[in-house]
Amino acid sequence: MDPVLFKSYFPELFLSIAILLQILYNIHLVNNFKYNFPVLDFEVITQIIFIVVSLLLLFLKIKILGFFSNLVFINDNSSKIIKILLTLYFIVLLNILYCSFKIQKINFIEFLSTLMLSILSMYLLIGSCDLISFYLSIEMQSICFYILSACKKNSSFSIESGLKYFISGSFMSAIFLIGSSIIYGCVGTLNLNNLSLLFFEPFSLLSFQFNYLVYFGFICITSTLLFKIVCAPFHFWAPDVYEGSPLFSTILFSVLPKIAVLYFLIKWVSCFNNNLFYFKTTLFYLGLFSCFWGAFFALKQIRVKRLVIYSSVAQVGFVICSLSLLNIEGFSKAIFFILIYSLTSSILWSFIIICYYNFNQIFKLCNESLLITNFLSLFNYNKTLSFISLLVFFSLGGIPPLTGFLSKAFILIEIIFSTKTIPAILILLISSISMFYYLRVLKITFFEPKVCSKISSFIVVFNSKLIVNIYFLFSILLTILLLLFIFPNEMYLLSHYVLLTSFSF
Repeated sequence: MDPVLFKSYFPELFLSIAILLQILYNIHLVNNFKYNFPVLDFEVITQIIFIVVSLLLLFLKIKILGFFSNLVFINDNSSKIIKILLTLYFIVLLNILYCSFKIQKINFIEFLSTLMLSILSMYLLIGSCDLISFYLSIEMQSICFYILSACKKNSSFSIESGLKYFISGSFMSAIFLIGSSIIYGCVGTLNLNNLSLLFFEPFSLLSFQFNYLVYFGFICITSTLLFKIVCAPFHFWAPDVYEGSPLFSTILFSVLPKIAVLYFLIKWVSCFNNNLFYFKTTLFYLGLFSCFWGAFFALKQIRVKRLVIYSSVAQVGFVICSLSLLNIEGFSKAIFFILIYSLTSSILWSFIIICYYNFNQIFKLCNESLLITNFLSLFNYNKTLSFISLLVFFSLGGIPPLTGFLSKAFILIEIIFSTKTIPAILILLISSISMFYYLRVLKITFFEPKVCSKISSFIVVFNSKLIVNIYFLFSILLTILLLLFIFPNEMYLLSHYVLLTSFSF
């Protein structure tokens, strides 16, 4: 193997070896009679922190010195930055994931190792430059997610969600393979760089049958990618799967995979940039439909998980509308939006973890769903947490002075510049309607009268050893969220730099 190529993949090789050694070592300890079969959840999470921090240092140390255009995996400065950002988000989520892991009393160390395997699959997915490598990476990630969604063996909801996820994921994998087979049969390659060169000229110069076959293959593959990022109407699996999965798994599903899959989706769409005149409009209206569908169904949700899931469907619609512009500005604003949304989602899930922990302690809700009515009169008992919820929901709704407003405003401005004024107004109206379900949660939190004196123990949460780290995390993430509204240039320029340093665009 070329030494330059080998060095560029050193972090992935390190992570693969570290996961293997971690599994072997921990299984040896857990099954050792000498140590009385210990529970190693804290030890395993400490190992993961060490591995991830080492991985981050390796990514920062790597220098990309060459380019290999005909490989199934490619490392360039663009993929390196996305991997670093993904690692940083994972470090932020680790504390949240561990708290939810402990609250729901999941004491199987194999699932933490499965979590690390899913992160490895995301790194491989980001570096994919071929439909074959993407398929193998996304299937590795999907298998890990099937296990994580069904990891609560004593819960029928968890088993059901894992089965639904497996069936729907297998069906869409078959659709992806059909599309890949058609593309390969038409042009004889699945490499993205080769496809972008072959499809640089308009399809009008080619035969009628060839055009429709390639378009059909493109639709199959794009549908699979939209399925993975939970865009309507390909979101049919998400509400039941995310609701039935343990909180640990739902948090992971809803944040990290979107970054990796979106990056590949941008590379995939850019291959057909000169031949998507009709699909450009179709993709835009799919995004508009996702905004409407997610906002409409979120209005009547009473469970917090399902509310967040349908809200995510509406947020993904903004990303798809931005992608449909098929230019550097649209792509960069989509990356900027998903990075801000992932940051805000991390704060939101931290807030949900704290509420879930408290009501688990007060009302013993370990195996029940958290309802928005559980936030009843929260302001009277914990003003700090109430103001945090206010900032988070306002950011998701796009209210200034929070960065969520900027991420949506950038996309709307770019849509208007693309002579789509009326659709931009429709998106703005849908976004304003979607503020209703955020305001409903805030109304329950701030303005409903006291009904139960037991909730007064909510104040004690700050002294909990399990939750106190999340409050510290709150302070950091909220500070970043507010500062990014004042100084958005760094994140915005980083989004541009990700595209301009990629050999795929």
